Amino acid sequence: MRRAWLAVVLLGIAVPVLAGTTAPKADGLAALLYLSFDGTAEAVAPGAKMTVTGGKVLEYAEGKAGKAADFLKGGCVEYRGLPKLPLKSGTLELWVKAPHDRTEMEDHVYLQFLTDGGSGGIEVKFYHVECSAQATMWAGKRRHRRYGWGWAKDTWQHLVVTWDTTDPDLSGLTLYKNGAETGYPRSYRPIGQPDLLRIGCKSPTEGLGAKALIDEVALYDRCLTKAQVRVLYDNGGKPFAHKLAAVRARVAADQAREARRHDLLFHHRKVGMLHGRFTSLLNWPDKVFTPLQIPVPEKIHETKLASTDLSRYHALFVPGGGGLRLDKANAKALQDYVRNGGGYVGVCGGAVSAARYGLIDAKRYPFGVRGPVWTNLKKHPVTEGYDLGLKLLFPHASGPLFVVEEGGPETPVVIFQVGAKPFPTFVNTIAREFGKGRVVAFSGHPEASPRTRRLLRNAILWAARITGVDANH
Repeated sequence: MRRAWLAVVLLGIAVPVLAGTTAPKADGLAALLYLSFDGTAEAVAPGAKMTVTGGKVLEYAEGKAGKAADFLKGGCVEYRGLPKLPLKSGTLELWVKAPHDRTEMEDHVYLQFLTDGGSGGIEVKFYHVECSAQATMWAGKRRHRRYGWGWAKDTWQHLVVTWDTTDPDLSGLTLYKNGAETGYPRSYRPIGQPDLLRIGCKSPTEGLGAKALIDEVALYDRCLTKAQVRVLYDNGGKPFAHKLAAVRARVAADQAREARRHDLLFHHRKVGMLHGRFTSLLNWPDKVFTPLQIPVPEKIHETKLASTDLSRYHALFVPGGGGLRLDKANAKALQDYVRNGGGYVGVCGGAVSAARYGLIDAKRYPFGVRGPVWTNLKKHPVTEGYDLGLKLLFPHASGPLFVVEEGGPETPVVIFQVGAKPFPTFVNTIAREFGKGRVVAFSGHPEASPRTRRLLRNAILWAARITGVDANH
């Protein structure tokens, strides 16, 4: 009876009501597969008819939640008749406790989803070369790997793998350890449907056993965000139904917030794009705004600022190139617009224009790099959704960096750090209030990479006062 009830919960048909709360709407999130290992190798997979091999001899130990599968001395469990995996967008979760430290000189495979013949699959293991966890997805000769950092001996560690090809903000293969993103970004393309799930070893013949306790294996039907993965981690050790309810609540809240922002941005705010002699629109056709999730802005020529009713616009965007060339009347019109409450977002040449016409007060430092550079992120609405503990590769195309006065009105948001003091802090991205308005200046090109394009949308949202405002605004 308990298994049947839990199967209903996994599908999202019913969610148990927690004390003092209202049951959240499932809103598309479902757990397709769940292995509790609470004294049994049985899997809960609604709609699938799975068979288990090796479960009868499996031993158990104290787990993260209840009991855990004990693979310390070897063994494998195999499952067939799997549910259809969400190969375009999904999340895989497991808890691992291993007796070795990071200096272990042997690989240990925890889990594999495999196609018959092994031509494709998903693998999670301890990888001795990187001294940490590794997630691999492959189809034929095409392999996508994501390595982790750090390892803890005799401690329960939470490993989550997400993959996505549908959302520009989530695209790629991501590995999380203990609720935080780990390793370098990797691209990802969908693989074929697996036929077999093996837990505990590489294979009965190849060995590379897990030599660990494994618990709470779950597969979800969508790629969870960083914040949603953190909810999984924070609810580790609690009953699975409780954890599932918590992450569903977070997903529903996040979707409601994003829907509100999208509605404001596309239906209640107006964005203009300034262009001129040195800011060609050839690189900014209307179609480029779709992956950026920004409405196509109205074009305004730099010579028309003074004669245009700029109060109709909630934010102005200035793309890369040689920047604006404004006469006194048009420069004053731009300054007055921002000072009176307008927003300004400049990229590369657009950031130079922000400095040229007094919207930011920062020294420019020549930076002739063409390509990505490693940067550090600071907490700000512009960096919302990013892990501030990780460096970010930020595309550049010879745009200058900035040096700002400590304690001044300019807030460093993205930093290119080349050393400690007495070296100055070189700033890639500045955000500031200008009168009643807001200014964001990117010295690089956030739109040029799937990993950074969200920064540009965040900047538009902040400049147009959709974010960073009173909750009742």
